[in-house]
Amino acid sequence: MYRGSGKLIKALSVDDPNMVSHYRILGVLGAGGMGRVLLGHGPDGRFVAIKQIHARLLDDGDYRARFHREVAISTRVSGAFTAAVVDFDTSGEIPWLASVFIAGMPLDSAVQKYGVLPVASLRILASGLASALHSIHTTGLIHRDLKPANIILAPDGPRVIDFGIAQAVESNEILTEAGSVLGSPAYMSPEQAAAEPVTAASDIFSLGSLLYMAATGKSPFAASSAPVALFNIVHTEPDLTPVPEQLRELLAGCLRKDPRHRPTATQILDYIGVLAMQRPWPEPIHHDIKEQAAALQALTNDPERTQIILDPTPRNSPPPPNPPPKRRRGLLIGSALAAITVIIAATATAMLLRGNEPAIATTTDPAATMPTLAQLRGVDTCAWARQAVGPTLPGAIEMGARRETASWDWTPTTSWGCDVDSGADRISIEMGVTLAGFASTGRTVGQLDLLRRGRECAFAVAGGGQASWGISVDAGTAVECALAEHVVERLIASVSSLVTQPDAARSLSSVDPCALVTEGEIAAAGSQAPGVSSAHACQWAGSQRIQLVLAQPTDADASIASYRHVDVGGGATVYSNDSPVIGSPTESGCLSRYRFRPVGSNSHETVSVEVRDSEMRPDRCAVSETILGALITRLPQR
Repeated sequence: MYRGSGKLIKALSVDDPNMVSHYRILGVLGAGGMGRVLLGHGPDGRFVAIKQIHARLLDDGDYRARFHREVAISTRVSGAFTAAVVDFDTSGEIPWLASVFIAGMPLDSAVQKYGVLPVASLRILASGLASALHSIHTTGLIHRDLKPANIILAPDGPRVIDFGIAQAVESNEILTEAGSVLGSPAYMSPEQAAAEPVTAASDIFSLGSLLYMAATGKSPFAASSAPVALFNIVHTEPDLTPVPEQLRELLAGCLRKDPRHRPTATQILDYIGVLAMQRPWPEPIHHDIKEQAAALQALTNDPERTQIILDPTPRNSPPPPNPPPKRRRGLLIGSALAAITVIIAATATAMLLRGNEPAIATTTDPAATMPTLAQLRGVDTCAWARQAVGPTLPGAIEMGARRETASWDWTPTTSWGCDVDSGADRISIEMGVTLAGFASTGRTVGQLDLLRRGRECAFAVAGGGQASWGISVDAGTAVECALAEHVVERLIASVSSLVTQPDAARSLSSVDPCALVTEGEIAAAGSQAPGVSSAHACQWAGSQRIQLVLAQPTDADASIASYRHVDVGGGATVYSNDSPVIGSPTESGCLSRYRFRPVGSNSHETVSVEVRDSEMRPDRCAVSETILGALITRLPQR
């Protein structure tokens, strides 16, 4: 047995056929729930991939009917950029379908091994795939599963393979149960993701996603789970910034949510124009293809050797230019069959094992992904969140309903976060807050651990390492959690594009709360330094617990009028309230506030200092007022 490209290539067992019709069988390429794929060699010298249904399923007439339908559709497709069906038998004891075996490398393997394609190769890829879709669509078919694993980079251009879930445009056949989704999540169109009827425009959207992956190394809608990926496809706009400028207009057209506004395959070909295709791919890919073709020829010269698959050993290959930090996939020198593993295994698996398309991972430091507390201070959370989620948000109760973000109210919170309210649904976004009550879900967002608070629809990511603070999104308990997860993913994907408040330099939002109080002032109050900080609050423990909070009210603070007014010098007045701590029968506290600057007509940014103790000491307010009076001189100039 040989393992290559993450797939298994097996020698023939005693139960496997040596012949299928007039094709000599050389090995088993792959197997799935419905059948398996064999590597065959015809009397005319061609290599073929032979697909068979598992014998145990043949008593079920539905499986035989499905296979017959796949053969009927596949035989309608021809063209320079598709893998043609050359032979089949649907009425025999074990039905089979033989397609031309293509010497080449699957697109996903090529990008993972050698990195993203250059612009010239991307244009050739786009042109070849548009030609293939033109051939497919003019026969009245829709491919419905266009993804990197189904694209083979051949020496003269790309090839589209696997029509297992293709559909005739005029067909009324029900292929799946009502409401189910068919295809590979990361590369579906919005109409596929929503289980709606599809047209040829669905393949164009998938083409756009596929080109994005070839240009950037990942799907434009990649997510930590298939449901969230589908959610992104339907409701979020892709970030085209990482795409080379020469291709952005093309991809923007292909990735339009409304299928009526996407270009046709013919329009794409007209847009790209005539291209030369002598050496369409980077040289390391052509080097691999050449070795694979030679290995295929050696395989026919030594048929007995196909029954023995050696352990893999590394081969030397020309170093790729600027190789990405990804896991390399080796090929075998000593075995001809092993040398073609990359294309055989991926082609076989694409024909049988359709599933979730994993995003190609990058090796960024998770701690570096999150901003620091200092970077979060001064951020306009509502403006950043609106930018991050794009022009639409879904209705959380009606998850299929798309709603323009303009129809949601985006309101700053007292803690410099943002409340987002549609009238029916509401989410709360907080930046740099403590994460008490949150625990790991076992999933990641942008390589950061995704946290959840109990069974609530409240999710968060921590600030790297053992940080007790992070970014949280709370959708409460009465709505779909997918909305909160979606917003978390969009925020983390946009942490490099934080939006700063225009007046951040004059605002309390940019101030480090712990830096406002000296160690001597804290020690005199009977507490300990240093303080423990979130973005806009700081706490000190000791015989008296002290908490300092910088806040932006969203309406007039009417309650402060009932507080005791205290002149702390320099013309500054603070407002104090001494009372038992709510929820604690043994603790009392004094809260003192200072109005820093007006926000709107009758609201103020405020600095609050609260002193709590369990001994009911009478100097609580004196402590809070002294600390507050001292730090006023350290606040920004208004």
